[in-house]
Amino acid sequence: MKALTEEQVDYFNENGFLFPFDLYSPEEAAGFHRKFLEMEEHLGHEPQKRFRIKAQLPFPWLSDIVSNPRLLDAVEDIIGPNILCWGASFFTKKANDPRFVSWHTDSFFYGFEPAETLTAWLGFNDSTLESGCIKYLPGTHKQHIEHDIKPDPNNLVQLGQVAIGVDYDSAIPAELKAGQIVFHHESVVHGSGPNDANHDRIGLAIHYVAPHVRETRFDGLTAMTLRGEDPTGYWGEDPRPKQDYDEDCIAAMDETRALFTNSTAQKIEAGGRS
Repeated sequence: MKALTEEQVDYFNENGFLFPFDLYSPEEAAGFHRKFLEMEEHLGHEPQKRFRIKAQLPFPWLSDIVSNPRLLDAVEDIIGPNILCWGASFFTKKANDPRFVSWHTDSFFYGFEPAETLTAWLGFNDSTLESGCIKYLPGTHKQHIEHDIKPDPNNLVQLGQVAIGVDYDSAIPAELKAGQIVFHHESVVHGSGPNDANHDRIGLAIHYVAPHVRETRFDGLTAMTLRGEDPTGYWGEDPRPKQDYDEDCIAAMDETRALFTNSTAQKIEAGGRS
């Protein structure tokens, strides 16, 4: 059953993003928020410091979110019937937090060919202009985007990449209610400002691809096959968590994060800016 209208899919293809998509009720989202806070208390630090790239792997409840059938219906409308989830990352800001996300494309951090990763960003609580919601520059996924490298301790984009030569004034804020999704193409320019609200802003970015998309910089990338099949053989299969903080899944997460981070750092060192 289709979850998106033809008009919504056309909008995504034209602009590189689409919102809002209702996925969970406010009550369900509040439950995820509580689980997140329990995780933070257990770890003693922000989960995003450790749980990046494959954050869903070590937790059955996060694996259930990325496998949500209604979410997959919408993903299928955009990328087709064969769906892999290769990763997820937390992006969070504390209340009255000066940290931001610089204007960038996800493609800068990836080596996918074709560049067709689809991200579904889920709000565990309300994401507003005041709290630093994501903003998008429409249509920039159709452009060749260059980046400067400007490290900043308040930038949640860890390598400091900043998209240049784009019209920042065209930005459209993707304000979301708790439980809503914004979809975006990996090559669309996006970023977010500081959190000036008196509450945290918590989001989970989930990354999907069709099997014909492959990472070209290194071998051995894995994913969860969630719908259809992978006829290409490009992707290994992710481990599945047996319980929260599954050690095998954490090891796979850490290994994959290192591959992406090291490959992108090498690109920057070699002068790569797109």
